[in-house]
Amino acid sequence: MSKDILIKNVRFVDKSGARRGDLYIQHGVIQSIGERLEISDVPVIQGGGRTLLPSFVDLHAHFRDPGFPQKEDIRSGSMAAAKGGYTAVSVMANTDPVCDQPEIACYIRKKAEEAGLVEVFPVGAITRGLRGEELSDMDGLAPHVWAFSDDGMGVQRPDIMLRACQKAASLLRPIFPHCEYLDIPDRGLAEELMVGRDLWLSRYTGCHLHIAHVSTVETIKMLSAARSRGVPVTCEVTPHHLCLDRELEYTVNPPLPDRATREHLVKALKEDQIDAIATDHAPHTPQDKEKGIPGISGIETAFSLVYSRLVKEGRLPLSALIKYMSSKPARMLGLKKGELCVGYDGDVVLIEEDESFTVTKESLCSKGTNSPLLGTILWGKVWATIHRGEVICINGKVAGRDFDDYRQVV
Repeated sequence: MSKDILIKNVRFVDKSGARRGDLYIQHGVIQSIGERLEISDVPVIQGGGRTLLPSFVDLHAHFRDPGFPQKEDIRSGSMAAAKGGYTAVSVMANTDPVCDQPEIACYIRKKAEEAGLVEVFPVGAITRGLRGEELSDMDGLAPHVWAFSDDGMGVQRPDIMLRACQKAASLLRPIFPHCEYLDIPDRGLAEELMVGRDLWLSRYTGCHLHIAHVSTVETIKMLSAARSRGVPVTCEVTPHHLCLDRELEYTVNPPLPDRATREHLVKALKEDQIDAIATDHAPHTPQDKEKGIPGISGIETAFSLVYSRLVKEGRLPLSALIKYMSSKPARMLGLKKGELCVGYDGDVVLIEEDESFTVTKESLCSKGTNSPLLGTILWGKVWATIHRGEVICINGKVAGRDFDDYRQVV
């Protein structure tokens, strides 16, 4: 597929606001933006007045490869990401084998390149086997990962976490903690106590912390106070914690909030106290969900869920949503994505704001259909995803599986 493409007649929205016109991508990079652009001998997508956004960047997902192909693999995860409007995804280390050595990180990158859809960025494990007892090969991993995390476990020992922060700071890599003391049954308290500990360690070592899936009011308050004292910390929130309530009785970790807490998370997002919306895409088999294993398969519905519940209801501007789903996470990964500017990667997504759709098992590309949204009507349908000028998803079809040339399905 060509890396040159002209997109005509769209409404642009990014963190700067909205405007109308055309966009030309040449050699995978945004070359020009304007009105009535005419470029010879390049493929053209007629936007038909649809909304053009920077594609989305996910800082927190699980593609389950290596080790759990029945749940997901890098190809199926990449397909799901493309269908959800994502062109860059950070995948966590809780694979089998664990991503605690360079060979596993290189395997993940190679498999993503072979899939040829989205860019995949591994996260390295903090400790060997995620056991929390000794540090992983952080020096060897550093050239191949962007951050370190024992996601799902939380490093229980403060001495190990201190050493991890010192090492990560020397390697110029963030620590990306799942904050939960496993022996404290109150999940909110378990999160807050570990957040407090890790903020102190960040202040002491100078290590950048990126706190995963914040879920309580006190966590937000602690992060705000730490930032005011110069602690290098960022954080993320999931679409399901912003949009779904505990009343749904769906098992995730951390648990879905009560309505008051959810409203506080939305308020914190609007006040720029949260840095990114990350999916925590966690595909599972039906058998695992029956056993109560927590997790939502959500990368395909993330944008539309937040769009439906916050943007469409007038509670969050679309330009602000793009900041948290595109520009800020792209900046954290060091990518030249997330903005509709000349010289940035030609990674964009076309949205049908006024089109609704029903989430069904059959509509999902992920192997994981564990979603509480099945049967739910959402708005803000992803119509096309373009990665470096290549159309990787359009009209519900994914490149390499459903079409060879996007013009077959327009």
